[in-house]
Amino acid sequence: MKKTTYTILLLLSVHFGFSQTEDDYKKVIDQITENYSTKDSEKLFNLFSSDLQATFTIDKVKEFIVTNHLEKGVMGESSFLMDEDNCKRYLTEFENSSMLLIICLSKNLKITKLELQEY
Repeated sequence: MKKTTYTILLLLSVHFGFSQTEDDYKKVIDQITENYSTKDSEKLFNLFSSDLQATFTIDKVKEFIVTNHLEKGVMGESSFLMDEDNCKRYLTEFENSSMLLIICLSKNLKITKLELQEY
């Protein structure tokens, strides 16, 4: 019985050791907001995983920021809505609109998915 209890506790501690917390997401969203609002595409790009960097190049990040700044304005507060498909969805307020921010993080807290959708 003790052996089973220790095994379960060990497995749970390993699971939680690799899980991203709400605080982890909050920190990353704060960095996204700051980098987006100051139009610092390089710092935003550096938050991405290598896989995301391969598809969402620095030039695409610059275009993303410029285009969205013109249409939506500066990024404001984000409020957690739900978990779905190993990603978190946040209602994000901009100067001119509200958007759904979808973000996924790797185990080392790099962004593996970053998407804005109409809300």
